[in-house]
Amino acid sequence: MNIESLSRLIEASDVSTFRSLVAMVLPLIGLKDINYCDGPYDGGKDFHLVTMPATGVRIGIQISVEKKWKDKIEKDARKLKNNYETNLMYFLSSRRIPEGSFSTVKEEIFLEHGITVNKYDNQAIATRLINQNQVIEALSLMGIGLHDIKKSQTKYLGPKNEAISSLLLFDQKSKDLRQRFFQSIIMSILARHETGLIRSDLIETIKNDYSFQETQLVQVNSNIDRLFQSGEILSKSGLIFLSDVEQKKFHGLRTTTELELELLKSDFKAKILELGEDIDEDTEEILVNNFFDLTIYLAGKEYSTYDNLAKENDAYQSIKSILTSKFGHARTTEIFRKLAEFFAEADFTKHIACAKLYDAFLNTESSHLINALGGTESLNVYIDSSVFIPIICGLLFDTVHDRFSQSGASLFKLISDHKFAAVIPSDYMEEVASHLIEACRDYKHIIEKDIDLSYSGNAFVSHYSKYKKRDQNLSFEDYVRIFGVRLDAISADMSDVAFFSIRDRVVRELNGIASRYSFTVENFFVEHLHSKIEELRTFVIEKHLTRADVLIRHDARVICYLSGDYVSSGIAKVLCTWDKMHSMINPDGHDGYYVMHPIAIIDYLSLAKGDGDTSVSHLLDFAAMQEESDLELSSQIWDTLAKIENDNLSDANLILSAKKFKEQYMEKHANDEKVIGRQVEEAWMAWKK
Repeated sequence: MNIESLSRLIEASDVSTFRSLVAMVLPLIGLKDINYCDGPYDGGKDFHLVTMPATGVRIGIQISVEKKWKDKIEKDARKLKNNYETNLMYFLSSRRIPEGSFSTVKEEIFLEHGITVNKYDNQAIATRLINQNQVIEALSLMGIGLHDIKKSQTKYLGPKNEAISSLLLFDQKSKDLRQRFFQSIIMSILARHETGLIRSDLIETIKNDYSFQETQLVQVNSNIDRLFQSGEILSKSGLIFLSDVEQKKFHGLRTTTELELELLKSDFKAKILELGEDIDEDTEEILVNNFFDLTIYLAGKEYSTYDNLAKENDAYQSIKSILTSKFGHARTTEIFRKLAEFFAEADFTKHIACAKLYDAFLNTESSHLINALGGTESLNVYIDSSVFIPIICGLLFDTVHDRFSQSGASLFKLISDHKFAAVIPSDYMEEVASHLIEACRDYKHIIEKDIDLSYSGNAFVSHYSKYKKRDQNLSFEDYVRIFGVRLDAISADMSDVAFFSIRDRVVRELNGIASRYSFTVENFFVEHLHSKIEELRTFVIEKHLTRADVLIRHDARVICYLSGDYVSSGIAKVLCTWDKMHSMINPDGHDGYYVMHPIAIIDYLSLAKGDGDTSVSHLLDFAAMQEESDLELSSQIWDTLAKIENDNLSDANLILSAKKFKEQYMEKHANDEKVIGRQVEEAWMAWKK
């Protein structure tokens, strides 16, 4: 994150500015007291040769701001060999040069010309500038100055920010992520106390700033000793200091973080103008801060799903109020989504989201989970039907514009990148098949009518309705045939035997499809299942939840398996679900596994690992939830009517009557938080009379 903002500024610099930056960077990579020449300025001489005083080795130095870096390197390497008879070249580019692509080119040049090429792209240059605390000087060369930070925004620039930056940018010494984070915390505190701290004061400061428990302070103590051993911190006259090398790094990190905030505020002002409004500086500050606070709140929902209660968040309410006053009620949801997208992509927002995500690492008892999310231990993610259906529909057809489909696509990318093993419990695959059969049974007479079911509670119906808007030629009959279902074989009066026969056939088809996309489907054989079923049934009753017996049996088997000793102790277990019940049962992971919603997994395995190309998924998903909540009421009414009427909806007059009922019901209940099926059923039966 820190590195991304500075890298982009380097890439945007012109040739003259980049030459000046290179002159600053060369001494930082060990090439001191040299000048260089570049084609456009020296009559065609493309290289400057320098001789290393200690070894006498001659080095060719070339800079470039060109996009086609591969052609440039190969061309300059040939010139270097033919004209200057040396075999070592430094290539400094203002562009991003992917490591994998460069390695191939480097090998080809060495084999063909015997020349070794060392490259410094914009990210490598940015890293050197941060390491050596030369960021302010580099910004000055680019004509950029940093303004004083607003008092209300200093809380977002605490030592935790530098700790996260250090962890993501520099620290690869230990495979134990929690240990690495503790060490980054210690150094970030010392970076703010350049005159040094006695050990007891250092520990007390960390305790207060991070609200650590006594058990965590034991970890702090042991990691102070490790940092002494590595030479990253030093002791003199009873005081503990950062080494000069580490002090420069942390100063550089702090400056680039301030740069991220500066760039965000500047871009935000432009974004507001782009949306057709202008706001005063005080209101701008309030909006920016509220988006930061909302991000922190949402990122703190790492293990449990957030729902409509999140709408009551003070920061969100403040944002909504300001947007309504500036843009009008009709545009508020749309403007909020656009601004949420803006903040989700901003480097500074990613920073504060990461800081909150890593809080959970410190407070999680399972070192397996921490290290698995950090990429140093194995991770099994068990996916339920609510998560799997949008994923598989998106893979077989295409991703559609809703939060479940979008998050499913992101999850599958992580699977494809081998970030975790994706397991579908066979019980949940049965649920997937049952949802598909219900889609055919309840909706086949209305799904291709002029009825918008885009936000149906049935995930297959919802996906098809959205996808149909893109592909008008795809019939629902052809859609379900992909899953091994014949639409004409399913009816409201089909027998149980027929239902289960079709379900089992669909499960076999789904298992084959899943395996093609790297999912594993597993049967769970567990002991004491009956007692777990009774325990779960009691929990459902006590919490006033509604759940069919078959679902209780499925959930009980999965819970029994994950909480038992059926999986190797070296593998972290996460149940990925949108179902809040599982979070209620095991909110803190004390039962041997963790419950996480897809958005948390996405942010942990991408954003919190320093992937600068990703956005803050928590914020994007929350914005999508607000936008979709305005559109769900109609689909939810049709869900209830479809379950009641089934095949009766083949009658055109009944469909017309249902449409009129839906419009009247929506008008009467427009401000309801959600549709209650029983209430709709009673109103519909009364309407028909």
